[in-house]
Amino acid sequence: MSDRTKLNTPGASRWTRRRVLGTAGKGFALGTTALAAPWLLPGRASAQASEVNVLAFGGYEEPGMLDAFQESTGIKVNLKIHDGSDEEMVALVRSSPAGTFDIITPTSAYVPRAARDGLLLELNPGDYPLDDYFEIIANWPPCYVDGKMYGLVNRFGYYGITYNHEKFSEDDVASYSVLWDSAVSGRVALFDWFLPNMGCLSKFNGNPQPYDLDAAAFGALVDRLTSLRPQVGLVGNTSQVIQAMAGGSYDLAIAGEWVQAGMYDDGLPFKARVPEEGGVTWDQAVCIAANTPRMENAVKFVQYVAGPRFQSMLAIAKTYYSMVPNKKAAELLPDDKRELLNLVDLDRFDEVFMANLSPRKDPDNRQEWLDAWENFKNL
Repeated sequence: MSDRTKLNTPGASRWTRRRVLGTAGKGFALGTTALAAPWLLPGRASAQASEVNVLAFGGYEEPGMLDAFQESTGIKVNLKIHDGSDEEMVALVRSSPAGTFDIITPTSAYVPRAARDGLLLELNPGDYPLDDYFEIIANWPPCYVDGKMYGLVNRFGYYGITYNHEKFSEDDVASYSVLWDSAVSGRVALFDWFLPNMGCLSKFNGNPQPYDLDAAAFGALVDRLTSLRPQVGLVGNTSQVIQAMAGGSYDLAIAGEWVQAGMYDDGLPFKARVPEEGGVTWDQAVCIAANTPRMENAVKFVQYVAGPRFQSMLAIAKTYYSMVPNKKAAELLPDDKRELLNLVDLDRFDEVFMANLSPRKDPDNRQEWLDAWENFKNL
């Protein structure tokens, strides 16, 4: 899977946690998963006013996710699950006839350019339950262009430290400095994605905007990354890292709830936290195509997926776990899942996990970042 594809999901992609844990020692490749898209079939009449066409990443297709919306509004959801990259999702809107897709769900980092290119409809913040959102997500910078809102995050997660809680306390992993502790030499595993790993190390270096670095700050980041190499015993893909951690070979990783919650739910001793220096996010934002002929239906759909009922289901989707931007969604989660996702005490979650998160994005000097990462792997 290419690095440009990896930006759109937390990393587990469309593989369920149990499917990953069940592939020990086996190679596998990600395939294309798409539900039928009836509005694209030859000979079909143009979509009716009682429909909305949605292009989304995995999770929306799972049983019960959209039933309440369709039953309460009478609007039929024509859903297509996208298994490509964010670039490909935006390109589909750009190249398709008006009305082909009313809704898309790209990573928020792609919202500003798509909005400036005229592909997205401006949203009215008053139409959505932003008062129920964690404040940092309600005002998420990539969703706004020139003070206008073009996307609404309805699914997100974080990269911090995932740790074996039988060997480390939460206080032990309060700083990324634990990764350099001599006691964990060779027992750190990293997923082979340069953006989140280097983004977190950039936060450790004290950069509030971890991907917007001048030459000196970037050089310091490369030095920091290089210094970590002796501690790292594995740089691998999703299945390799999860299997190795599940087998007890590694105790620490730069990762978040999308790894930790799934493993913990399967009886493995892993928890996660955002260190004091902060972390970076993954997310998905819901946007309305500027050329939609069904704006009213599209607005109703965004309202639904911004609401607590949908988000509480999406948070524990089989595809992968995620966090809930809407605080009321946390209250609807089963107690065990709420504890699993560190959402029992929402004030504490806001202070410990949310306070110092930065959006993950492509840096302007992306190739230099990628080169540094490849050099790191080959040390």
